[in-house]
Amino acid sequence: MPDSGNASANGALQAIVDFLPSGVSLFDRDFNMVLCNRIFRELLEFPEHLFTDRLPSLEDLALFNAHRGEYGPGEPANLAAQVVERAKERRPHVFERERPNGRILEIRGNPLPDGGFVSIYTDITDRKRAEQEARRSAHYLDAVVNALPQGISVVNEALDVVLWNRAFVNLLNLPEDFMTPGITFADVIRFNARRGDYGEVDPEEKVRQMVDLARRFERHKLERELRDGCVLEIEGRVVREEDHPVGFVTTYTDITDRVRNAETIRRVRDLMSDAIDFSPTYIWETGSDGRYSFVQGVEKILGFKDDEMLGTERGKQFCTEHCDQDCLGPGVRCDRMEPVRARETLDRCTLVTRRADGSVVWLSSSAQPIFEEGGRFVGYRGVDVDITELSLAKRELEQMALHDPMTGLANRRKFCARFDLERTRQSETRKSFALLLVDVDHFKRVNDQFGHLTGDACLRLVANQLSTGLRVTDLVGRFGGEEFMVLLPDSTPDDALQVAETLRSKIESAAFPLPDGGFLPLTISLGVARCDPEGGRDFEAILEEADRGVYAAKQAGRNCVRAGWLVPSASA
Repeated sequence: MPDSGNASANGALQAIVDFLPSGVSLFDRDFNMVLCNRIFRELLEFPEHLFTDRLPSLEDLALFNAHRGEYGPGEPANLAAQVVERAKERRPHVFERERPNGRILEIRGNPLPDGGFVSIYTDITDRKRAEQEARRSAHYLDAVVNALPQGISVVNEALDVVLWNRAFVNLLNLPEDFMTPGITFADVIRFNARRGDYGEVDPEEKVRQMVDLARRFERHKLERELRDGCVLEIEGRVVREEDHPVGFVTTYTDITDRVRNAETIRRVRDLMSDAIDFSPTYIWETGSDGRYSFVQGVEKILGFKDDEMLGTERGKQFCTEHCDQDCLGPGVRCDRMEPVRARETLDRCTLVTRRADGSVVWLSSSAQPIFEEGGRFVGYRGVDVDITELSLAKRELEQMALHDPMTGLANRRKFCARFDLERTRQSETRKSFALLLVDVDHFKRVNDQFGHLTGDACLRLVANQLSTGLRVTDLVGRFGGEEFMVLLPDSTPDDALQVAETLRSKIESAAFPLPDGGFLPLTISLGVARCDPEGGRDFEAILEEADRGVYAAKQAGRNCVRAGWLVPSASA
């Protein structure tokens, strides 16, 4: 009779790990999987058939990963064996791994007393990208601040100098090595007093006076003449968080020649006013019906006055341009509003709406549900942050990450992702598709004879000719160097050969014009690979078939098309 107690315990354990926010895998001392959760399979994109009859071993999973390129180039069996050998060391480990799909995982493994080990898989892609964005923003801030002709200093609540620029050092005639991390406002005052910038005064007394004034955190503006005759306009503004002073931003402007610097002074004032007064956020509160009961600061983001928003439906604010249904009404399902319907916490949800002038704005929304004593839901309280510039920059970066910068064609990452989609779609449609590999003939001669700029222009000409006239469903990508790829969905092998011949003829007819009035003839060699529904081959195998076709075309004299499936493989 089965041990119902163990079965029940195992079921409870599985339920617990399935609830965890990270992927979990547990192997016994023989490296056979004992348990894993859904997130583990999703994060590593393991197909369900690996887990249908029995749980796989570590060797099974490693070999599967090796075959799909998870561990990089190399013989899959050798790569998988290396993974198993490392596991046999049974040492705790923490490392990060970037998957072929671009996701970054943090993997933590710990051995168990019985010889097995448990591993935790956490998706840290967003965190890593946020860190990169933060570093980039810090770099931009440093570049902007140091490019300003005005001196800038920032002190915190403890009167530590936390930021300054080169102009600050130069205008105050400070030694190059004087400003270092950890320096205080008092240190700067003391240095200036000792060298006579404030006249005949006791340096320590002057420090006490200035520190006492600074601790009041009051806005101030004054002019000070330095010993060399330069006159500085010094303007200090208080930085506040929730009406609590947390520091000072001070600008130092050379106003010796007021006429010359009048426009500069105006720009600095505007800049600092914007930096202190502008905040790309607004706060809000809704009742249980989803209507705004409180809004503050929305005008600077959306262009509507606060009182205009009161009583309006928040859901409609974000859904009217996408649908005309009542997203909070009974029986209506809207993915955008499901978390609200479920009374869930909203954590940096990206929303799209329109400003009063009709322009599109992206917002990052975070909110907490509000409950009265007794648990009755009464509404939401949250904050929306304008992330329009960040969203546009992100889209631009995504565009850059998926396209070849010289030709504008899809790069290998985008091409492979599209190939995977076609593979998935093929399992439903049962239709063949094809892949063309294109190599520009004698391209090295072009670079050697006419230079790389002409070579680049020729590649752009080839890219344009390959892209023109294809179906909207087809995809042209740059493989690298003078090689291109063409993906032809819903295409038989005969269809693909016909398209390849058409492309070959187009390139042969599109000679590149030279500055001297002549023309540089261009030809291409093409290899065709078929992707039939029953093949089950991955991208690398299909590409290898197309490469065999290219090689055969070159052996045949170039400027021709060859079917890769008719060319024996080197291993055959």
